Amino acid sequence: MTPTILAIACVRNEALHMRRLIEGLRDDGIALTILDNGSTDGTREIAECYLGSGVVRIADLPWTGAFSLSEQLRAKSALVAEAREDWIVHIDADEWLHPPEPGRTLAQGIAEADARGANCVNFEEFVFLPRPGRDHAHEGYAGEMRDYYYFRPRHPRLVRAWKRTAGLTNLATGGHTLRGGAVRRHATDFVLRHYIALSEAHARGKYLGRVFADEDLARGWHARRRGITAELLSFRDSPTLRTLPTPASRDFDRSEPSRRHFWEW
Repeated sequence: MTPTILAIACVRNEALHMRRLIEGLRDDGIALTILDNGSTDGTREIAECYLGSGVVRIADLPWTGAFSLSEQLRAKSALVAEAREDWIVHIDADEWLHPPEPGRTLAQGIAEADARGANCVNFEEFVFLPRPGRDHAHEGYAGEMRDYYYFRPRHPRLVRAWKRTAGLTNLATGGHTLRGGAVRRHATDFVLRHYIALSEAHARGKYLGRVFADEDLARGWHARRRGITAELLSFRDSPTLRTLPTPASRDFDRSEPSRRHFWEW
C-alpha cells in the first residue's frame, strides 16, 4: 500500500513562495498543513485559496515579536500528534524537496524508502542565490534560478521526512535531525533546494533586524544568522557557486561542499 504523506510548513510573510510550495506538494500527491505565524503580506489569503486543493488545514501560531523556532517546533509537534498520515515532512516555504533521480516525485521517493524498511530520509541542501545585480523576487523565481552552492557542514544534517509511528521527534534538534526512537535512515539522501534569498533587498528584509527568541538563543540556535549586516548580504560571484544546466535539472555538483553560508564567505 502506498503510504500517505503530510507536509507541515510554518510560515510568516512568505507570499512569494506559497503558490510554488502548495502546488508542488499537491502535484506530488502530498497533503499540506499550514501553520501561519501571524503573516501580514497575504500569505494566509493565498493558502486559503488552496483549502481542499492541496491545503488540508490552516492553523495559527500567534506572532510574539521574535522568531521562535522552539515555539514553531512545539506547534508542529502538536499537529503531528493529531495527524493520521503514514509519513510526516517538515518543510519551510522557501524549500523544494525531491529525490535525486530525474522524473521522480517526493511521494514516490518516500514510498520507496518505506518499502525498503526505512523510517526517515535525510536531505542534502543546495542553496540557490542570485548573481550580483539579479532580482528574482517574484513568483516565477524557481523557473529562473540556476546558481547554487552545496551546503554540507556535517552529515546527516536535515532528516526532514519520517514515519509518523516511529516515535521520532525533531523538537530537541532545531528541526534538523531526529531523536526518540530507532532511526533507520534511507540509504539514499534526497535533495533540498533552498531558495534562501531572491534578491539583495529580499535578503535584507528577511535577516536584518530579525530578533530571535531567548529560548532559542539559550539552546545555542541561530548562531550563523546572528550579527548579519547589510554588507554581508551583498551578493558576489564566487568559485563556490555552481550552475545547473536548467533550473529544474537534478545534476548537482557535490564536489567541494561549503561549510559556510554565503554571508560567511
